[in-house]
Amino acid sequence: MIMTDNDKPTYELWYLGDRCNSLVKCRESFNKMLIDAGELMRCGRDAGLTVGGIEICCVSADGNDVETVWSYNHADDKKKKVNR
Repeated sequence: MIMTDNDKPTYELWYLGDRCNSLVKCRESFNKMLIDAGELMRCGRDAGLTVGGIEICCVSADGNDVETVWSYNHADDKKKKVNR
């Protein structure tokens, strides 16, 4: 059987409910997702967002298992500012 990228687990990057990227699961792709997520965080802050977030999920090859491996919500920025 020939394996394609569709036959492997992936990391997916979601921002404000939209899937932005999907890469085959490996450390290199996770690192790229973290860099992209950081850029999305900066853009969201610059835009003044106070709700919504970013999520990196690990999705099994069959698509049945989805696990959030990293997440961030713009509302957390507001909470930190209030607590100071």
